[in-house]
Amino acid sequence: MQDYDHQPQMCAVKMFTDKGGNCKAWVTCNDGQRDYLDWNVCYVNGRQYFTDPRIGDFSITFTDGSDGLATPILQVSDVANWAPYDVDAMAVRAMKYPDENHICIDDNPYPGLHDTSLRWVCGVPKVGAQGNGFKSNGPVNAAGYRPGWCGVHVTQHQKQNPATDKYKFDIKIFDANNNVIGSVDGADATNPVIVDSKLPNTLVVTAGNVDADAVLMDYAGQHWGSNDQAHHCNFGAYDSGKREGDCGFTCD
Repeated sequence: MQDYDHQPQMCAVKMFTDKGGNCKAWVTCNDGQRDYLDWNVCYVNGRQYFTDPRIGDFSITFTDGSDGLATPILQVSDVANWAPYDVDAMAVRAMKYPDENHICIDDNPYPGLHDTSLRWVCGVPKVGAQGNGFKSNGPVNAAGYRPGWCGVHVTQHQKQNPATDKYKFDIKIFDANNNVIGSVDGADATNPVIVDSKLPNTLVVTAGNVDADAVLMDYAGQHWGSNDQAHHCNFGAYDSGKREGDCGFTCD
């Protein structure tokens, strides 16, 4: 299983019971651990709800009490609208195929006399992120996008003839759920390219005069270039007649 609690887009949800009760949970992300120790339904088929600021609302239900409180079902509100993680089935697969990248594991598969606890760990994406086959979609506003930190992906096509041709842009705008909310393809960059989207303001993208110049971007009073680390820009070099990269910006 991957070390989810050290991945920027993922968290690890840890579940625990002992002697048919004593339910506990922890959510650990790259910014630390939060404890969820207060349960009011620590019994078979009791569905306990929690809210974590990194992964959103989630619930845990232990569905078997025949040999301790076991067989947890983990559900996360923003992952496929509370779609269940069948933790036991995923953990069994992890033991059968140890070289695969696993979603959930049994963290104490052989409880004994000195440690009777039952423990499981699952990887869950942060709100608006995706990983290991799961995507988290946080709630969107009335305009149909999730505000917060949006992204832009820009592909800049080189001039075939630098003396006469102009740059062209392919541009995609992503909301805080990393869903496409606006795009243009093959836009002539003779003048600044204006990109409409579900956002309340337009994004303006401007090409420089030569290949080495940064791509300039403007949104709602924010101004940055393709080499701007404050906007988390990451642009590659030209390859096969184009270069591409990503930046982020605040989108309320």
